[in-house]
Amino acid sequence: MKRTIALVLAAMMLMTLLLSGCGETGVSSQASTGATTGDVANVDSNNPYANVDTSKEANLVMYSVADEPLDMAEVLEMANERIKNVLNATLDLYFIPSAEFNVKYPLVLAGGDQLDLIYTGNYRDYRNYVEKTSFMELTPEFLQTYMPQTWATLPESAWEETYVDGKIYMVPRNTAEIFPDRGPFVNMDIAEKYGFTADDIKSYDDFKNLLLAIGDNESANGMYAHYQSQTSNMQELGWRYRFNLINNQASDYVYYCQLDDPTFENPFFLYTSEYWKTYIQDMAEFAKAGCWPSDAISNSNSIITLFENGQSATSRGNYYNGITMIQGYREKGMNVELFDIFPENYRPLRDSYLGDGYAIPIFCEQPERAAAVLDYIKCDKETNMLLAGGVEGRHYILDEATNSVSPGPEASDYEFDGWAWGIRHVDFPFPSTDDARINAANEHLREAQVKDEEWPYWGFQFSPTPVSAEWAVISALITEYQGSFDLGMFGDNTMTEYEGFVKKLQDAGLEKYMEEWNRQRDEFLANKAA
Repeated sequence: MKRTIALVLAAMMLMTLLLSGCGETGVSSQASTGATTGDVANVDSNNPYANVDTSKEANLVMYSVADEPLDMAEVLEMANERIKNVLNATLDLYFIPSAEFNVKYPLVLAGGDQLDLIYTGNYRDYRNYVEKTSFMELTPEFLQTYMPQTWATLPESAWEETYVDGKIYMVPRNTAEIFPDRGPFVNMDIAEKYGFTADDIKSYDDFKNLLLAIGDNESANGMYAHYQSQTSNMQELGWRYRFNLINNQASDYVYYCQLDDPTFENPFFLYTSEYWKTYIQDMAEFAKAGCWPSDAISNSNSIITLFENGQSATSRGNYYNGITMIQGYREKGMNVELFDIFPENYRPLRDSYLGDGYAIPIFCEQPERAAAVLDYIKCDKETNMLLAGGVEGRHYILDEATNSVSPGPEASDYEFDGWAWGIRHVDFPFPSTDDARINAANEHLREAQVKDEEWPYWGFQFSPTPVSAEWAVISALITEYQGSFDLGMFGDNTMTEYEGFVKKLQDAGLEKYMEEWNRQRDEFLANKAA
């Protein structure tokens, strides 16, 4: 049964009982009010869902924000056999491509159709949808009862990272060990055509020169240098990683620059910074050179899809699982490389628990079943690996000794960890590779990673409530302008438009907003030190 993204549908997985646990840590299903997170002492490993009524068969609807794997229908059927056997439930899974997120995600959450689980995270407007009352509050008692294995697996700090005004509205994945940093994929047949070898692409400036060299020179063949869209754009490569800007992966628009401020003492508002100003000037230069078509704002395809289809000469992807994607490309005859273009002294921050997870919509009619099924697919290792990687031996090869995976003969039909970020298992395996370039990039990131004790802001969540009026206008202005800036649509008038944008932000109360942001930060640090 092929799943295409239905315009207004609903979300995720559910239901009831099980035999094994998150990372095979037997966990109790008892809703004991004295239990704490990460506490497995009171767990019945034989029946973690004893408190869940599974007498009636249930079918649940789940939505993910990703591209659907080619073999998803087959894999889901196999997963449903396991879910049905243990929880008397089945799951319907639908996908919203990233490029269509802004349009289809709010429609799905508008209600009217069944929706039980939906992907969320900081960069998918988690807080915004909480404030719109789109998601159900998840109390500790509810989680202990219906998600006992997740509750026992995650540390208390993981839940704190998801807090909105001290309450929980999403269930994060079971690990945050993976760094999310990305680099550019390059079609080397095209790069070499314009005089660039793999040894010539070592920095952002090198990558920029490559894009400008290609420009629209391949447009007659249906290809552009970097065919982006409003939601699948160059923000990560063009400012976040280029300047090493980091925060809690929050959506409050405030960052620190690790390169210029290695002790993280000087937060700044992104859209009035010199970093972002430099970025939008580059985007205007790229647009003028024809690196993407002039109507890219209407593009509904992700750059990953366009790269795979030969419509974009470059793309971007994670280093930790980059070999999985490259293997798929190479099997299709593409000559592809993934490059480390981080600046000197770059240091990544570990992934946030807030980065990926699932929420239960406020109108879900079976939240208990939904929670139990989510718990099961996150914590039963075999089911989780099936959903995350497909069929072992076909889509991926598991090396249990090193807890690593390599691409199987049909890897391109089911990318490992290509969509299941929000349900990662606590013992999630890293892809392994003999690719020297990718291994070097991963080693670089591991060695340079900011340690938790160096980053004092885990658990800090800014609440815009005291400046809600200012927040509303500022957010609306960013939504209005950002897509045009990302796509360089203002051309030679970019700086004039930027100055007008900054003036509107200031008139909207940006100074008051930042004063409140800093007040909350200072209060958080003082309470932490007390």
